[in-house]
Amino acid sequence: LQGTVVLVITIEELDPSSKPCYVIERGAQGGSYKRIDDKDVPLSSTEVLALASYGRATPSDRDAVPGTSVGDLDESLVDRTIERAYSLTPRAMRGATDKKTKMERLNLLDFQGNVTKAGLLAAGVYPQQFYPKLFIDVAVHAGTQKGAAGPLRFMDRTVCEGTLGEMISDTVAAVAKNLRRTSTVQGISRIDSLEIPEEVLREAVANAVIHREYGDRFCGQSIAVDVFDDRIEVTNPGGLYGGKTRESLFDGSSRCRNATLVKLMSIVPLPDGAGSPAEGNGSGIPMMLDAMRAHGLAEPLFCPGFDRFKVVLYRSKIEPVDHGGDLIMTALKRYGELGTRELAERTGLTVSQVRARVNALIEQGELEPTAPLTSRNRKYRLSERVE
Repeated sequence: LQGTVVLVITIEELDPSSKPCYVIERGAQGGSYKRIDDKDVPLSSTEVLALASYGRATPSDRDAVPGTSVGDLDESLVDRTIERAYSLTPRAMRGATDKKTKMERLNLLDFQGNVTKAGLLAAGVYPQQFYPKLFIDVAVHAGTQKGAAGPLRFMDRTVCEGTLGEMISDTVAAVAKNLRRTSTVQGISRIDSLEIPEEVLREAVANAVIHREYGDRFCGQSIAVDVFDDRIEVTNPGGLYGGKTRESLFDGSSRCRNATLVKLMSIVPLPDGAGSPAEGNGSGIPMMLDAMRAHGLAEPLFCPGFDRFKVVLYRSKIEPVDHGGDLIMTALKRYGELGTRELAERTGLTVSQVRARVNALIEQGELEPTAPLTSRNRKYRLSERVE
């Protein structure tokens, strides 16, 4: 390569059932690392847990919630859910002659009559009584990053509580009031459209609440929805599950971390009459891509991590543009010099995507390397003319 012999060593990735890889004498919690440039960075306890449970059944949504009783479920919502079950999944009600049996069939209750976590989240009177941090935190920021407005921390903030359906509806409303609307005239009617298609916003939020990790170690973490001038970020605890990768997100297949919750939420009606928030057939992400393209917007950016998942929705209508390059420039403006893997960590891009964009930005004079191509200490920074 450019007159120099380069040795490339390929190390095959471990099977998910063997992860995390760790130093035996230190144990998984103390000896698991991720590689960022030439540094070994210890994994957090939640990252270790996420890797250990990747692709394995996690029945936490079927767990009984200590201290609850049938009275902690919303009777009206339970009745409407049972009514919908008769039309959507009639065999689930076959032979169920009493209400308790019907609730057990839908996994609102377990066979001992205890309220399940899925049941509480889908149809509880106030789930946050038992899980205070299971809410959605909607924060509207000035500018394109947190803290850009100095002492003014938020332009607007809403904590969305209640059932999952209520949280989804309230979050969409809280974000929508901070977005621009456009009006078009069709015939004698005027049609108002949200800056970002409402169905895309709803899908991103619904995916966050339905597919997040509900294990006990994660129940102290809320979902964050951050609204910036140029984008919306929806971040939930829990990484990809069931063999899903960044590359296979768009294949239309569905993998369920919370199978019981997904099934139940396909039946429970939303409070605003928008139907059920979960279909479980893998059509959500393709719909988001198509809807954003149809509105002249950039495709959503999906950023999976070990123990979290983030979706970025860009607000402005665009000419064809590479937002990956924008993310790299923003990261370097904030952190100074970064290597390839550090950029991948901070932007959500793959290492190969970072390399391609970095090379293009160097050719354009936007970036400059700090060391020769073959150096293990090579990093990148903004060129002097950009700074």
